[in-house]
Amino acid sequence: MLTITSRENPQIKQVCGLLSSSRRRRKEGLFVCEGFTLLEEALHRGVEPRAVYCLEDQAHRLPDLNCPCALVSRPVLEKLSDVPAPQGVVFLLPLPPAEECLSGSRFLALDSLRDPGNMGTILRTADAFGLDGVILLGDCVDVYSPKVVRSAMGSLFSTRLYAMTAPQLRQQLDRLSVPLYAAALWPDSRPVTGLDLKRSCVVIGNEAHGVSDETAACCAGSVIIPIQSAESLNAGVAAGILMWEMRRC
Repeated sequence: MLTITSRENPQIKQVCGLLSSSRRRRKEGLFVCEGFTLLEEALHRGVEPRAVYCLEDQAHRLPDLNCPCALVSRPVLEKLSDVPAPQGVVFLLPLPPAEECLSGSRFLALDSLRDPGNMGTILRTADAFGLDGVILLGDCVDVYSPKVVRSAMGSLFSTRLYAMTAPQLRQQLDRLSVPLYAAALWPDSRPVTGLDLKRSCVVIGNEAHGVSDETAACCAGSVIIPIQSAESLNAGVAAGILMWEMRRC
């Protein structure tokens, strides 16, 4: 097995580039994951790594792999990690092929969601509640950035992801006879308890600006989550409540 001790090694520079650049990730078709738990989850879901970099004293924890593996020193692993305490192994996975045609009846759309923690939490919750897909609208944070990957905790491997415009989404939903609702504080918004969401797609807007005008124009109506005193809910929390309602109906 190859041993790498230089932080300037070309392979190490490649991983660092993938960590820091969404453009590089798209160009090379790869993204970076970290940790033995996530590695096991990827293998369990049938996703094979393209390369693995493991601490020398953690090599005994590696499963049988059909890809290039390298042992690295701690300083090298620290360069490959974006957390203060690296988890012992970093690996590269292929970007999954883009989903294009919606199928199913329960979806969540994210309109220019920018916070990596919110995105990861929503993907993990969508996986837990068995949604048929998560649609990315506008300028969303890269779902394959390190912070999102870490927050999603393996749900990237099983959640169907789509990227499209709001008019394209409306067209596909019309084909499925699935209504599109905005989660928004509009004058005619209906309480979530007053809507049947078992066949629906609900849009969560940008953390600062809410649902965009383009997306709002494509919605059949809007839904609110009744709250008592706080001004609003965190996007990840609101999405979780709405997805629970989709499952409960």
